[in-house]
Amino acid sequence: MTEFFNNLNLINSLSENAQSDLITKLKRAEYQKGEILIKELSKCDHLFFIEKGLARARYFKDGRDITDWFAGEGSVIGPIIRHLPIKIGTHDVELLEDTSVITIHFQDLQELYDKHHEIERLGRIIAIQAVFLLQQKIDSIQFFTAKQRYNEFVKANPTLLQRVSLGHIASYLGMNQVTLSRIRKK
Repeated sequence: MTEFFNNLNLINSLSENAQSDLITKLKRAEYQKGEILIKELSKCDHLFFIEKGLARARYFKDGRDITDWFAGEGSVIGPIIRHLPIKIGTHDVELLEDTSVITIHFQDLQELYDKHHEIERLGRIIAIQAVFLLQQKIDSIQFFTAKQRYNEFVKANPTLLQRVSLGHIASYLGMNQVTLSRIRKK
């Protein structure tokens, strides 16, 4: 739990009292590679913090498996908007490695928001960071060439190249695997 609180405190400092109350609501769980952590992301009622491992959000469209994002150690996973479909098709979260998580139910989190302003602020900052990442992805697809998207991905995520299949990376970058292979060859 030390690493968990270190990561949270980098985002927003939490008092000992807030940390104490938070720890009573947290659960730790272990999952294996290939498991579906979240079956329907928009209806998920928990937040997950990845201690160790790797996940990806995906959806299926026209028979294709499309990767929406990756989440590694230190990432928070959960719906930005709950109980509303965000896109046509349902996102799920698949684990790409054996993964350990810390999880909290939204109802427990809401109680902590009501009791501790600093936890509520932490939640708001995490939500803003998620929106910022989504905006970066939209900008990348709209304004960058395939090669620029790949180069930015490598710069921002150097370790993912060894941890994620090229098919998932190509899908995430909005290109097919043949295009990605050509870019990597150059």
